[in-house]
Amino acid sequence: MAVNPDRVNQILADFQDRVSGIVRTSGLEHHSNTSNIADIDSLKNQYMTTVMNAFTLPATTEGELLAEMDATIVEIERLAKGKAKMEATQIAAIGAAVNKGSPADSGVWNGLIGDTAHRIDKVTKMYADQINNMPKSLRARIDDDFAGVLDAINNAFNADPSPGNAASVKLQVQNSLDKIEKDLAEASRAVLKASIEHIAQTKMTELQEKELILMSVERGMTKGQRDATKELIKEIRALILELGQSNFLVYDKIIRTQKIDVINHKMSVLETLRLNASGVSQSLSGYFGNSTKRMRTGSGSIGGVGTTLGHNTSSIGGHQKNFRKGIPPGFRGFAGVMSEADIAKKHPPGTSPAHIKRMKYHMDKGMSYEDAHNKANAEGYTPNLGGGGRHFR
Repeated sequence: MAVNPDRVNQILADFQDRVSGIVRTSGLEHHSNTSNIADIDSLKNQYMTTVMNAFTLPATTEGELLAEMDATIVEIERLAKGKAKMEATQIAAIGAAVNKGSPADSGVWNGLIGDTAHRIDKVTKMYADQINNMPKSLRARIDDDFAGVLDAINNAFNADPSPGNAASVKLQVQNSLDKIEKDLAEASRAVLKASIEHIAQTKMTELQEKELILMSVERGMTKGQRDATKELIKEIRALILELGQSNFLVYDKIIRTQKIDVINHKMSVLETLRLNASGVSQSLSGYFGNSTKRMRTGSGSIGGVGTTLGHNTSSIGGHQKNFRKGIPPGFRGFAGVMSEADIAKKHPPGTSPAHIKRMKYHMDKGMSYEDAHNKANAEGYTPNLGGGGRHFR
């Protein structure tokens, strides 16, 4: 039998009141007429439509309408509780995010961040030159390493902001920065070692150049000078090798500078020897001409008596004449003007002054040093004391 319309209106009014109560007690009232509770509104409207369509039917009873209402109310309560719980969780998360704070809000954690930033600044200033000279990719990696240390502090705070955790993180940060600084120190030493090796190689090349030049002027040195030069070259070479291999030089700039100064000073001494020997060698070239050994075309006298191949055996040796414009050229070119003192220096101590004067006489006439020497001997002005010959004119 059909249900009385007045009773239907009362059932629907009770249903709506119960739904409103559920929404209100679940804390969802502020979502009324919004999509947030659209599913609850859909169940409510569906039940009311069903009642309006069924209460006039003969088979519909009041008990059926009430039973359907109870079932709908149970479903609405379930939905309302789920939405209330979800909203509460969201609100709690927002509140936690707002009230959580940061490491800077804690004195212990803030101190840790300050100490870390101070040490990072110190390390980057200490190794600034090495970092600036590194490839771009390597500089980027160092930046990431430093940033990673600071990020680790923030992550540790978010996980556990307690002071005890801060002490543990402080030790981890110290170890991380120690490793970064150690890597930079190794890179710095490698760069410095390469620089010192370059200096040593440059000095060794310079020494080799001087050694080759000295070999070309050796004829201008006495035996003592040659021995001293070889010993000095040996000392300089040892100092250069020590410069490139010594571990102490890598760390001490003062010692490195002192070692280089000693090498430079010894190099200057070597240069002085070279200049002196070069001057003597040039003088000898001027006196004797070419330094190459001349070929003798005659033979010396036997016991100072007799002649060989038409040459006067009283002279030092026979030589072909090579006159040019009437001036005897000596070995190669005119020997130049020499004083008696210059001539005497080329003779052993105790040489007869008459021999020197006679040589001077002939050299003033245009003879070379050697030809003048032979001519004086031939005339009886021998180098030994007592050799007089004719008086000097």
